Amino acid sequence: MLVENVVYRPDNERGVLDIMLPEGAGPFPAVLCIHGGAWSGGDKSLMHPYGEELLKLGIASLFPNYRLTGTHPHPAQEQDIFAVLEWAAANAERFRLDTTRFGITGASAGGHLAALVGLKATKKRDVGYAVRCMAPVCPPTDFFAFLRDNPSLRSVLEALVGGELEKNESAVRDVSPIFHVHEKAPPCLVTHGAVDTVVPPTQATSFVNALKSVGVEAEAILVPGVDHAAFNPGTEPPEPLGGITAFRAFYRKHLLS
Repeated sequence: MLVENVVYRPDNERGVLDIMLPEGAGPFPAVLCIHGGAWSGGDKSLMHPYGEELLKLGIASLFPNYRLTGTHPHPAQEQDIFAVLEWAAANAERFRLDTTRFGITGASAGGHLAALVGLKATKKRDVGYAVRCMAPVCPPTDFFAFLRDNPSLRSVLEALVGGELEKNESAVRDVSPIFHVHEKAPPCLVTHGAVDTVVPPTQATSFVNALKSVGVEAEAILVPGVDHAAFNPGTEPPEPLGGITAFRAFYRKHLLS
């Protein structure tokens, strides 16, 4: 069942989400699926194919829109994703969600937000939910290295942090997931195109190595021949980047076991 345009944050027009629910009494584990679009565009419907695959496992999905950088720089996007988690916890009974079994994923800018919120959420205490795993897809994770490797995206990154990068180093650091790695971070699966020309694959491998260095279960899957993408090319229905086998195994292990 798909429920569309549910308001999770009434104070802004982007504060809506879709929910995809399995049949049955629940409560169901749930995954936040965050769309990409360079933090300046995109729509929640882009991640619906992920939800279709999660539905086959008996896992619910939430697809939020969030504020965009044209009018709202960081931390607005992060704040909205946290608002989704808080809304889901408050409405768990209504939608038959298991607040002890939340996961988070997203592609590109959404993958960045999945990693950032996944790390920060697991540092919080006394919240009404538990983020058990995160699965960022082609995510930027270190914005200092990202700018060095792809300087053509300077204007995109400056829109995200709200000003010149050199004058906003604290914001650049805060928005970079790699600087929030900690030993209680959730298990992580990063999938990335091996020839990504937008977000270099080293953004995935360095992030995974940082997680492993503090004892966190983490894996990077680099997909040969694939550029910047949320899905494996040529698959119908669309198959999440990295392949359906790894996708299902990850969520079975961390949300269904």
